[in-house]
Amino acid sequence: MNFNHFSKNLFFRCIGIIISPKVEWIKIKDEDVSFFKLITDFLLPLLLIVVVVSIIGGYIKIAGNVFSWNMLIVSGLKPFLSLLISILVGIPAINAMIKTFGGTPKVILASKLVVYSYLPGILVVLVIGIAPQFFITGLFFLYSFYIIFHGTPVLLNIPFERQSNFSTLSSTTILIIFLIISFVISSMFEAIQ
Repeated sequence: MNFNHFSKNLFFRCIGIIISPKVEWIKIKDEDVSFFKLITDFLLPLLLIVVVVSIIGGYIKIAGNVFSWNMLIVSGLKPFLSLLISILVGIPAINAMIKTFGGTPKVILASKLVVYSYLPGILVVLVIGIAPQFFITGLFFLYSFYIIFHGTPVLLNIPFERQSNFSTLSSTTILIIFLIISFVISSMFEAIQ
């Protein structure tokens, strides 16, 4: 695959999800993509960018102090593992919730909903990774509520009267999973150091 074409598609998908999620969800629904392709073509490239930016941010943070490879590696691994594990735990949780709300659970649809709705969180981690003093940007993670709210009626066959409840509960679940996993990962790495 041409790298230029690949990076352009990734960029435009991210812009589409953030700026016009209604339109982007319709495109996403019509795509025949496997779970593996979703992870390798969308999620992992973004997570690798997070790792690089976090390592650069870690390097800037220790500039002028004693250089430590361990600190740089940890500064890249923490957000990578937090996001990846949160997404992988969130997918079966959301898939189970689909059945609870009267829909037909399909792992690929739950995967699309979770992976694409994590985009605001990934962007927040990018900003905080390079400049931790902008922690207030963490509020942008709440934009995932809006993304899920527009993705639910398009992707899932949940009855109309239950869609807003599903959107709210699934968004909250995703956020709580991320916060818990981030805390556990950070605590583990702090204990190691």
